[in-house]
Amino acid sequence: MEFAQLFSAAQLANALALASLLTILASGLALIFGLRDVMNFAHGALYMLGAYMGYSVGRSLSFWLALVLVPLALAVVGLVFELAVLRPLQKRSHMDVALVTFGVALMIGPAVHKLWGTVPLSVEPPALLAGSTQFFGTLYPVYRLFIIAVGFGTCVALAVWLKFTRSGMHTRAVSQQPHVARMMGVNTDRLSLMVVCLGCAFAGLAGVLAGPYLSVDPGMGASILISCLIVVVVGGLGSIGGAIAAAVVYGFIQVIGTVLVPAVAALAPYVLLFVVLLWRPQGFGRGRVS
Repeated sequence: MEFAQLFSAAQLANALALASLLTILASGLALIFGLRDVMNFAHGALYMLGAYMGYSVGRSLSFWLALVLVPLALAVVGLVFELAVLRPLQKRSHMDVALVTFGVALMIGPAVHKLWGTVPLSVEPPALLAGSTQFFGTLYPVYRLFIIAVGFGTCVALAVWLKFTRSGMHTRAVSQQPHVARMMGVNTDRLSLMVVCLGCAFAGLAGVLAGPYLSVDPGMGASILISCLIVVVVGGLGSIGGAIAAAVVYGFIQVIGTVLVPAVAALAPYVLLFVVLLWRPQGFGRGRVS
């Protein structure tokens, strides 16, 4: 197989599409870790819940409304999650809180299966995004280009929020020096509530986008959580910029590895994790929420 065939524009776009989905999901996870200092193991289950909710809203109303309503609904779930789980346990050890989030994931899974069943569901992209278009001389699905655009737009919006808004600057300050930020008058409880809601909304957005791209099935939460955790650790715990860079690297390794060595492609992300932890244990990022 020729080099040009291996690394065609379509393969590069496939890598970017996967990276865009992981970026949206990992950014929410990194935000919560950066502020709450705990790994939310319920993030994959929230992503799955968002995908199933997107399926139902898309069928009864429209895909475009699902893109708006499902993240808002998951933000409300995040509000309950913060007030009922994270805040009451904020003085407990990180391991205790992480185990509780894992327990929340175990509760969400059966609830989703009870409501929607265990049969994989097929989701069609909206008419506007159906079909293929010319992309650097090759036909490529329009919907995957849409995912890339949404992922890029989310990164830009998140960067602008963190750098130029008061709440974004407070988020960076609390993630770096929480005690100093509190002494300077930052309301950390209110900020934490906003960030957890935002992180859960990102999980819902990623779930809706994943429906027409990957299909909706009961195991999608667990599988994406592993990928997301690799991205967050490789990017640097709590680092948004690092998570974005790691998601891009992960996407390229996964897609190109499938083309080059399909038999061992599934091991490529774990090799990436192993190499990065040996070479740079702190990951790609420069610090939390950076």
